[in-house]
Amino acid sequence: MNSDELTTTVWELDQDEFPADEPIEEQARFLLRYAILAPSSHNSQPWQFTIDEDRIQIFADETRWLEVADHDKRELHLSLGCAIENLCIAAEHFGFDYRIQYHDSGETDSIAVVTLHSDGNQSSDRPRGLFKQITERYTSHSLFEDRSLPQPTRDTLHQSILEDGVSLYLIDEPGLKRSIGELQAEADQIQMNNSEYRKELGYWVGIGALGQSWLMARIAQAVVTHFDLGDRESQKNSELVRSAPIIGLLVTSTDDPPARVKAGQAYERLALAASADDLVTHPMSQILEIPEKREGLGTQVGITDGISQHLFRLGYTDESQDHTPRWPLEKFLSTQL
Repeated sequence: MNSDELTTTVWELDQDEFPADEPIEEQARFLLRYAILAPSSHNSQPWQFTIDEDRIQIFADETRWLEVADHDKRELHLSLGCAIENLCIAAEHFGFDYRIQYHDSGETDSIAVVTLHSDGNQSSDRPRGLFKQITERYTSHSLFEDRSLPQPTRDTLHQSILEDGVSLYLIDEPGLKRSIGELQAEADQIQMNNSEYRKELGYWVGIGALGQSWLMARIAQAVVTHFDLGDRESQKNSELVRSAPIIGLLVTSTDDPPARVKAGQAYERLALAASADDLVTHPMSQILEIPEKREGLGTQVGITDGISQHLFRLGYTDESQDHTPRWPLEKFLSTQL
């Protein structure tokens, strides 16, 4: 398989192929096949890995950083956290315990190091059944059904947040959702009025990262890049926010890279738990990409001591959804085994 080609075949994983009798480097490589199925902003997949015996280093690949939309790298760090969470869930499933060492900017080139231990003492407070959902989870951009979330499901979502310094808000009050929808419309207008933002978005659409065929991706790229779609996008996304049964918001106590990475881990764990309960998620990033709108969101939600990190919809849909493509693992390994 050409490592430069986006493909959906990476989703076709068979756990029975785990190389139990091979060196730990090969086992780590197998675990990373689950890590790369994590969600990322614009499906940019901004991660890089190196394997050194039982140590897996995770790096940010800034060639896939969204410099316009994600000026402060918040979404990049969230995306890396999602990949780390998939890696840890897969490690637990195949009998490993692990230790995560997080790095702040300037400490080292890597964002985090995951060290594997095969001592059979692994334990976790994660909800059950998450491993299977790594290959089942998908993001939905559709309107959700008019169904409220039962209390046990809400409890499970809250119990999915295991990190110190990360909090989950589940918002279902109609007036507050309407206010957030208005913020969403304003943020969409600002972003779509920015030609550099449209050019950046158009690039990722054009290479097929969002799952369209080659021809449709190129047509969509031309439309996104050269036309101001602010009115259409703001109306559509505002309605998506208002009509969702639940709007989720992850908040952290600090705004450094480790906090953002941990928020990404929390989101992926929550998204997998939601998938196990037949729920789907849909990140809504535009509000948080604009500092004054991000601050306004915190004010509306009533956050007095924390920083808004990740906004998303939660709900039910019966619409089928294909997985978005990924680049094969080989593209992300700095050193080939």
